[in-house]
Amino acid sequence: MTTPVHNVSWERLPDMPVAKWEPASLVIDDKLYVLGGYEDNIVSSRRVDVFDPTDGSWTQIQDCPSRISHVDLVGGDAGFWFAGGMKDKPDRPTKDHIVSEVWHFNLELDRYTAAPLLPGPRAGGALARIDDQLHYVSGLMKDRDTDSPDHFVFDLAMWRSTGSAEWSRAAPIPTPRNQHSVAVLNSQIYIIGGQFNHDSQQLDQSMVDVYDPETDRWSEGPSLPVAHSHSEGATFVHEDRIWMIGGHSTPEGGKKGFCGNVVTLREGQEWEVTCHLPKPISSPAAKVIKDQLYVAGGWDGRVENDVWIMSPEVWTTCVQGL
Repeated sequence: MTTPVHNVSWERLPDMPVAKWEPASLVIDDKLYVLGGYEDNIVSSRRVDVFDPTDGSWTQIQDCPSRISHVDLVGGDAGFWFAGGMKDKPDRPTKDHIVSEVWHFNLELDRYTAAPLLPGPRAGGALARIDDQLHYVSGLMKDRDTDSPDHFVFDLAMWRSTGSAEWSRAAPIPTPRNQHSVAVLNSQIYIIGGQFNHDSQQLDQSMVDVYDPETDRWSEGPSLPVAHSHSEGATFVHEDRIWMIGGHSTPEGGKKGFCGNVVTLREGQEWEVTCHLPKPISSPAAKVIKDQLYVAGGWDGRVENDVWIMSPEVWTTCVQGL
């Protein structure tokens, strides 16, 4: 691992109620929402659990409509949105399939509402929100291996007022890929790293593409220190800086492995390795709440009797001053 700018001390908290790998995550009202992902033996989950850092408790809320992974969460409209994803994998020999479903969960009403479908099945793409526009960028197509260049946009204001909005198209991403991270910084969408293909190969990438909705154009952002993927549920913006925690990384000339870095980016600067995690971990849920970084779940490579064992561990450290 690259030498970090800061050395930090981590505290281990009580474990998650159910270990998760590749879940989606979001902070609402200073609580961490963890949705879907894989449980042990790579079985998709319907669970949605909420972590309250004030007392370290976890609360399970209403399950997703189906088992789901490879989605992002964005907040809004008294709850959160997710779109596409890999759905329904009851046992390991059965491959989950890619869907075009779009859902909103209203926390106040405790209700999921189906929204207009994506124009095609997608998974491992990027869902982002700028004002009243949802953007879905790239990701895997129906065959689970082809990377789509498509960029879809959904008008939430029209949906709220008429209930009949549809997805439109915006400028396609220059280099399609999947399992990339996404962040919105100063009203621009950053598509970070990712990999080429999924079932045939998984080639990590270091590129960063930046979308400006004012011009409907993409530009090249600062490349990552190493090729990187699998941090979708652990990438976010805190204090005008993009944070990306853990995942998979592939050093130049090296093999794909687990990443133990916390990397950050300020606009107009280069990426830095801000600190190290307690251990390398793939696809945890991670967010900052009141200057504390929380990292929950993921997969650290454990396999017992040919069963992949997900991590239930929850870690925290203070990021004030980093």
